[in-house]
Amino acid sequence: MQKILLAIITLVLFLPNLFNTDLQTSLLYNGKEKFDPALSELTSIARLEAYTDSLAATKQIGAGSYAYAALLGGIVENRFYHGFSHFSLSENWIAAVAGKFLKEDYSCKVQPAEILEHTNAACSQQALVMMQVLRDKKIPYRSVGFPHHYALEIYADKEWYFFDTNMEPVITKDQRCLAHWNHRNDIVKKYYDPAKHNDINYQFGNGEMATVGVANEIPAQKAAFFHMVTGIFSKIGWLLPLLILVYKGGFNIEIPFVSLMLKKKRSLISLPA
Repeated sequence: MQKILLAIITLVLFLPNLFNTDLQTSLLYNGKEKFDPALSELTSIARLEAYTDSLAATKQIGAGSYAYAALLGGIVENRFYHGFSHFSLSENWIAAVAGKFLKEDYSCKVQPAEILEHTNAACSQQALVMMQVLRDKKIPYRSVGFPHHYALEIYADKEWYFFDTNMEPVITKDQRCLAHWNHRNDIVKKYYDPAKHNDINYQFGNGEMATVGVANEIPAQKAAFFHMVTGIFSKIGWLLPLLILVYKGGFNIEIPFVSLMLKKKRSLISLPA
C-alpha cells in the first residue's frame, strides 16, 4: 500500500508538467488601447533595449533624457495590452494552482523576462518591465501606488515624471511633472479617457495621495523568490517520492549493459580451473 501511495504521489507531482495550461482566464485585447502585435517579437529585455536604443539613435535622443523615457513608455504601451500574465502548469504548476485556488497574485509573473513571453501584462507587470530597462540604463525610477492601480515615476531632466503604460493617460510633459500633480490622485486621474476606463474613482480613489516607493528599488522580490522555489519543486519534486519508492524496492531497475557485464563475470567465475 505504501508503495502504491508513493507511485501515486510521484504521478501527481509529475503530470502537471506535461500540460501547457493557464488555469486563469486571460483577457483578450479590447481593441481600444494601444497594441502593436508586431512588437511581440520583443521577447527579452535585451531585444526591448536594443529596439528602444535604435529608435533613440535615429531620433538623436539621449539615454537619460525625458525624451528617452517617453520613447520607452510608448514602446511598452504598444508592446502589451492589459491583462495579467500567469504561469501555466508546465511552467510552474504550484504557482498556477495557488493562483487559481488561493490568490491570483501567486500565479502572476514578476520577472520581466517572463512577462515578455506574453502579449498581455497588467499595470504592475508593465511597470516591472520598464523598471528593468531603466535600471540597466542607470535612469532613476520609483513606483507609484494607487488604491487599485500601479504606475511609476522616472527621473529625467532634473525632474520626476509620471508614466502609466497600462492605462495610457492622455498627458503632456508638463502634466506628468511632479511639480504639477504632486502625488495628488485627483489631479492625475483627469487625464484618463472615461470611454476606456469607467472605474477611475475605484482605481485612484477620491481625495487620496499616491504611495511613492523607494528610488531604484527592485519590487516584488518576495514573489520572485516564491516563484523560484516553487518553479524548482514543480520540475523536480516528483523525484523525491520516486527515489523513496526505488529505495524501498518498488522498482526492479536493470541497466542492460551492466546486466550483461555481470552475467559475463559470473560465467567466468564458474569456469573450471
